[in-house]
Amino acid sequence: MKRHDRIFSGGIIIVLFVILTIPSKSQNPIDDAIEQLSSDNVQGYIQPLLDGFGANLNSGFPGSARIRKAGLTFRLQVVGMGTLIGDAEKTYLATPPEPYPQEPIETATVFGGEGAIVSIPAGARYRFQNGQIDTRIIPFAVPQLTIGDFLGTQATIRYLPIPAFEEYPEINLFGIGVRHSISQYFPFFPVDVAVGGFYQTLSVGEYLDTKATAFAAQVSKTFFLLTLYGGLQYETTDVNLSYTYTGPLPTGSASDRNVSINFKTENKFRTTAGVALSLRVIFLHADISVGNVTVISAGIGLGI
Repeated sequence: MKRHDRIFSGGIIIVLFVILTIPSKSQNPIDDAIEQLSSDNVQGYIQPLLDGFGANLNSGFPGSARIRKAGLTFRLQVVGMGTLIGDAEKTYLATPPEPYPQEPIETATVFGGEGAIVSIPAGARYRFQNGQIDTRIIPFAVPQLTIGDFLGTQATIRYLPIPAFEEYPEINLFGIGVRHSISQYFPFFPVDVAVGGFYQTLSVGEYLDTKATAFAAQVSKTFFLLTLYGGLQYETTDVNLSYTYTGPLPTGSASDRNVSINFKTENKFRTTAGVALSLRVIFLHADISVGNVTVISAGIGLGI
């Protein structure tokens, strides 16, 4: 197995589990599972993983809508996110390869149990791929820098370069966002209101590229050291992946086994509620957001 054939599964697991939680191998079970699935079935198998991955990317942005017209904000944070995995993310409908019956059958996703088995009268049997990740949460973490304030505006930057390491590919994450205060135009408004947009890119080797975009409206209220905040967000995440299919091909089909697919995650809208605590130069926050998936987020930072 060539190195680039391991780019998708090995690489994304590094990102999701913050590198060293899964050991490097020349071939791992997730590689095997993905490579055995046709382009028709691989999306259902890994969609919950990509949905959680995209939801994590679009989480953890500054929650407080309090942005001054002028002043100095410089805050460096480490933000951790986790998408919760439930029973709905453990199964999907798949179509068996020919010559097996072409009726959809429920089987395991990458988070599920054993794959379904189908057979033909001649006695041959086909088993779909088993689930490979036994978890209730998909973790992720990023460094984040927030700077401002200028005319009621703040900028947020994310940057995480990880060089290639042994069997693992190079990983590069970059994100930038801008938020603008709306409540500054209404001096006696009882709460702080801001709107913002965020854009991120993530590449894993040469064969996985992700683009994430989010637009949010945020509201918050500060009580001395404590801030309560909430918001509504629209988001999209596009993932392009390439892999080599090694499973059975339909009769008369072309022999090209190189697969390239564009995925769009299913999470579009979410609502967020959270709390932040400011202790001079130390900042803490935690929130939960609910959409197609549920994400919890928490962070700690230093700054002014």
